[in-house]
Amino acid sequence: MDAFESIRIAASALRSELGNASADRARSLEIAEAAARHLELDVVWVDAEDPQLKGARALFDHQGGLILCARDGDDSDRAMRIAHEIGHVRIHVTSAACATNDIDVSQSMELAPVGLQRVEDYGGRERRELQANVFARELLLPRGHARRLHVEAGLGASEIARSLDLADDVVRQQVLDALLLPPFVEEAPS
Repeated sequence: MDAFESIRIAASALRSELGNASADRARSLEIAEAAARHLELDVVWVDAEDPQLKGARALFDHQGGLILCARDGDDSDRAMRIAHEIGHVRIHVTSAACATNDIDVSQSMELAPVGLQRVEDYGGRERRELQANVFARELLLPRGHARRLHVEAGLGASEIARSLDLADDVVRQQVLDALLLPPFVEEAPS
């Protein structure tokens, strides 16, 4: 199992918990908002310059049980912000403020190439943000669903993106993951 498989499993489990709210044809913002409601989190939309955001695009406040999000961008952007913060809720359980560059769910899971660049580019905070991005992608478009849409239904990334209201980059990354990563197989207890 790769280092991110447990993150994908957590996202998949949450999506399963949503039941009908996560139907395969559900739009990204519907899924993200349903997940927030399921977790009893309030989503509060504010202007991008609101001081409560502390310069971030989205913020999870553990004590308040809320996700504060900038309302700019389209539904896909807003869904990603919520799903990313829910990733922090499910896998990190602490408050988090995420800047514009932190929420990049199209980012691959690969580390920086080699040597010093790898050490300088990759730290604990970056890893948490990457985990939240992987969680968000898997919550909004599970790999299995991406594979079915692409392989069985013959849809391209742009068609899938339009139908689910997701960014093309997100869909491309999920389709690539679905096609190139081994499917998760639960290991039998020893």
